[in-house]
Amino acid sequence: MNILKYCLSALAICSSMVAAAQGGVTEREAWFDFNFAARQAISASPASLDISSLPAGLHWFTMRVKDDQGVWSPAMTRAFIIPHEIDNSAATQIQRVEVWFDSVATVDISSLPAGLHSLTMRAQDDLGQWSSQKTVHFIIPHEEVEEDVELVRYCYWFDDDMANLVVGTLPVSGKTVAGVIEIDMATVPSGQHTIHWMIGASNGAWAGYYGEVNSMSFYNSRGDVNMDGDVDINDVTALIDYLLTGNTTGIDLEGANCDLFGGVDINDVTALIDYLLTGCW
Repeated sequence: MNILKYCLSALAICSSMVAAAQGGVTEREAWFDFNFAARQAISASPASLDISSLPAGLHWFTMRVKDDQGVWSPAMTRAFIIPHEIDNSAATQIQRVEVWFDSVATVDISSLPAGLHSLTMRAQDDLGQWSSQKTVHFIIPHEEVEEDVELVRYCYWFDDDMANLVVGTLPVSGKTVAGVIEIDMATVPSGQHTIHWMIGASNGAWAGYYGEVNSMSFYNSRGDVNMDGDVDINDVTALIDYLLTGNTTGIDLEGANCDLFGGVDINDVTALIDYLLTGCW
């Protein structure tokens, strides 16, 4: 273990860059572990340096070069590790094995709760040397208990506004959902949105055992009378023109129903102007 060719090969880029920019490399210096006073001159790059006196562990190798103008390059540093030497020549067999779950030395998993766990193992030879630890992860699944439950409630919210989550009772007939759920869009601005919802069972769980959240993106066209993707004064103009002429060309009658009372009339103009002034319906 007396060469460091791989470090010097990586740092040969430094010599090449200086040579290309300045015309040639005239000197090279290298040192270990930031000990600049003990720097060594090296004659070529890549080259070999003696590291036999360095102890096992983490070390730092630094190198710089000087061009034919007498200018030194910035110092470049790389880390390397000298591993500890272990003599296993006399070892013949494994004498002992240890296994533990999580942080508990046991092979009985009956007492472990459901969820994610880790299994760690190591072995010891007849010289008393322990191997590295080997850890794997495993899951003990939750036991699904079948219950005679019914779907009884729902909740939904828009975008990330869980503070205004809406909870309601499902229209059910026996164990079948029968009916229509009305969603309040009064506070939802015009534009692109996402609605999230869950279904609740009679045992108190949301969306069955795993609590799934369902999501769907939609575009709220309310107020976008001229269908240009924006709600502004141009929609007011288009709505008034429609009321005066009855011409539906370029008009979204669903988006023109601004007061949500059905039909399109002067009250929708008022609702649209209020929205533009206040920012809410």
